[in-house]
Amino acid sequence: MRTLRFCLAVSFCALAGCALLQSGQVAEVPPRDASPTEIFAKLKARRYPRAYRGAVYMQLRYHGERSKVGGENPLVPQGSFAGHAALVLRKPDSLRIEPLSPFGTPLVVVVARGASFRAYSPSRNTVYMGRTNRQGIEGMLGIPLNSEIFIKLLLGDWAVVLGGEENLALKKRGSVYALEMKRGAGGVVSGLVELEPRDFHAVKMEIRTRRGAIVVRYGGFIKAGTVWRPSQVEILAPGGKNRLHISYPADEGAVDTALSDELFRFKPPRGARTLWLGG
Repeated sequence: MRTLRFCLAVSFCALAGCALLQSGQVAEVPPRDASPTEIFAKLKARRYPRAYRGAVYMQLRYHGERSKVGGENPLVPQGSFAGHAALVLRKPDSLRIEPLSPFGTPLVVVVARGASFRAYSPSRNTVYMGRTNRQGIEGMLGIPLNSEIFIKLLLGDWAVVLGGEENLALKKRGSVYALEMKRGAGGVVSGLVELEPRDFHAVKMEIRTRRGAIVVRYGGFIKAGTVWRPSQVEILAPGGKNRLHISYPADEGAVDTALSDELFRFKPPRGARTLWLGG
């Protein structure tokens, strides 16, 4: 991960100063007169990354109580974080996040693979452990999603989250196309996706669960080789208090590459205390 952190020395001002995603709406452009068959064929042919490794700008706001373990949370000890982070994602269930100090050193190392995660805080010499189910990710990020859905959303693969294109019905709605879920799947009761009118990339999602609606907003999508990835992702938990925003660099990072399992393992230093975070 040292090489990955080093790339943060390159100018990142554009990301740090970028405007946050607003309403998720697109400009008032009439939708193309496209048939459902044409739109679904284009969506089915589109590919999203299986993996990502790079430096991002991350903002995390958490006001829930589920993150508190004796008043502690490894990612947001003060309730929020805004800064650069090293991010590694691999479908279906592997994740590594390292929020960085202004000097480029890790404030926390979070590693998840399969059913469990570990988060190590160097300043506290503490390892936080938990599960990667909905309760565990909510305890860490304040967002009630399991790690597989969370990773797919960060990679832009929104259709899979709602069960695939065959599970969606198309409607025209103002200046966007709206895809509505026909039936629930898993913990998702229903869903809505707004597509921009020219190339049918996702602009905004609502994932309606029994806990409330999770809102996902995407910035423009970038073509990287044969796959498309989002330039920005914002996820709002039910109620809007808990929020994660990630801005990807336009021309940095390895996309859809093979990643070693070692990236998703972490051995805590000797003498570190261990706390159970939840899940």
